[in-house]
Amino acid sequence: MVTSYREVVDRIYTLARLHALSVRWRETTTASRLLLLYDGTEVVVGRSMVPIRNITRAALEDVEHDLEHVFGRGWLR
Repeated sequence: MVTSYREVVDRIYTLARLHALSVRWRETTTASRLLLLYDGTEVVVGRSMVPIRNITRAALEDVEHDLEHVFGRGWLR
């Protein structure tokens, strides 16, 4: 499983390209960023709060679960 913010973001962008999705960041706090994934018709198909600091296993599991329906089971491993 990836463990850093950079690794998570890299994986998201790689998979988004494969699925022809647009990645957009909507809100940023000191602890996390709101991610929205759009399809070609500008419909939001995925949403998750991606942790930036103090990344825990539970936070990564939440991101993986939030986007599992878009990228498939185990996409973050």
